[in-house]
Parts: sequence; structure tokens; C-alpha cells
Amino acid sequence: MNKKIIIQFLLFLIIFLFISLFVFEYLIKPKLSVSNKQKQILSSNLKDNLSNVIENIEYSSNDSLNNQFIIKAKLGEIIDKDKSLILMKEVEAMVIFKNSEKITITASNAIYNTLNNDTNFKENIIIKYGEQHITCNSVDMQFRNYKIKLYDDINYTYINSKLLADVIEIDLLTKRSKIYMNNESTKIEAMYKSNGSN
Repeated sequence: MNKKIIIQFLLFLIIFLFISLFVFEYLIKPKLSVSNKQKQILSSNLKDNLSNVIENIEYSSNDSLNNQFIIKAKLGEIIDKDKSLILMKEVEAMVIFKNSEKITITASNAIYNTLNNDTNFKENIIIKYGEQHITCNSVDMQFRNYKIKLYDDINYTYINSKLLADVIEIDLLTKRSKIYMNNESTKIEAMYKSNGSN
């Protein structure tokens, strides 16, 4: 009887081993390999997304007239397939003219085109040029045309003068500007303080 119980036990153990191997090989192992593939895909996507983000980014270029453009940001993210458009956060930019005059621009965000230096600044923009100070929420710089267009809540100050307008367009070559309102019936607000009074 002892032999019979031992043989039954061994047969039961062998059958259990075969069933366990079958379950692991055909049911559990494919699930593990699928989840490994999913991990690889997620890891690959994460690396692709992280490779599009650049910290402390800076671009510098000179135009044909020897004017220099420098743009810096705490964070930049490539946003197109050609890798020519970069969404920048916490932006500082400078246009330094060949005669050493300088325009500085700070903004919360900008989209910078690495091919032609055209830049669209957005939100909390501060522009300084000599004693002139401008705040607004949108600026389009077109370097190929040497133009700057400021719009969206413009507040311009210069020494004792203050001006509120909808749009300011500046020609970087001639330094001439055009100031206007979107609605022709609305007038530009201009204020002048003389010795601290209005």
C-alpha cells in the first residue's frame, strides 16, 4: 500500500507540474511580454516628449545690417515636426542695433522661429527702449520685414507722457511708428504730466 500511495503522489506531482508549466508558458508569460512592450512604448514616448524640452535655451543671430538679436528662455519646447518652432517660457530678448541702441523685451511666453528669427511674444510683455517703456500682451516681431507689431492692452510711457492704444507698429529700420485704435471711432488716450500734475 505504501508503494501505491507514493506512486499516486508522484503522478499527482507530475500532473501538477505539467499544468503549472502550461499555465505559465501559455497564459501568464504572454501577459508579461505585452506589459513589457507597453512599458517600452511608454518609455519611448516619455523620452520623445522629454527630448523636446530644453532648459535655459538661448539663440543669437545677426542680420545683414549687423543688428543682433538674442533670445533666452528658462524653458523651451519644440512644437513642430521641422523643429523650427520653439514654445518658450519666461522669455528675455534683446535687439541690439549696430549703433549700440538696444530694445529689451520680457514676456511670459513666446513662439520663436529658428529659421527666420520671427517671434510671437504673449502675456505680461515689457518692452524698454531708452526711456520708453511699453507693456502689452502680444507682440509680433518679423525680422525679415524689420517690423514689430504690438497689440492687446498697450500702455506706453515716456518720461512725463502716457499713451493707451490698441496697436503700435514699429519699423526697425526707420524707427518710425504708427499708433492706432482698432475701432476708428475710439480715440487714443494720451496724458502728459507737467511737474507732477496732469
